Amino acid sequence: MKKLFLAITLLFFLSSCNNNQNAQTVETVVKKDTTLLTKKDIDKINYIDYGVDKKAKNTLDSWQSYNTIAMAISRLKSADFSFFKEDNTVFVSSVNDLETTIPENINTEPIQARLLILRTKLLKLEEVLNLSTTEKKEQLLVIKEVFEAFSNVTLQINKKFEKEAQNIIKPNEI
Repeated sequence: MKKLFLAITLLFFLSSCNNNQNAQTVETVVKKDTTLLTKKDIDKINYIDYGVDKKAKNTLDSWQSYNTIAMAISRLKSADFSFFKEDNTVFVSSVNDLETTIPENINTEPIQARLLILRTKLLKLEEVLNLSTTEKKEQLLVIKEVFEAFSNVTLQINKKFEKEAQNIIKPNEI
């Protein structure tokens, strides 16, 4: 009986030795891309978004570079980064034209200052989005800065038109 048990055990070990060559296991590692930004991530950004006032709408509708940047930012809100990644010449010319083509009726120092900040933030965003080593958290922070800068430009333009609409009578004019 002992010999039979040893023979069966020996056969079992010999037959199982050769099975490792035939059965190769393929291991698939699914790596989640933690740097990929989605619309859901961008929707979580908390900032105050000022809309364009009716009084400023006519001026801003005729300002082409502002409209180009506004369209790029609205696409940015839906996680479309094509304006910042694809054609660099269009991006650079739009950003430069933003400061050089300001309509006369809103060409004031406060608006120029806000436009300079917006230009800086747009250039920073373009750089961050085109770097492969940038972390998702940093990308979201820069996107928030762009949203805030654009919103502040709009707010400053609205304030300009609101102040012009005020009819304040000064004491020495009575």
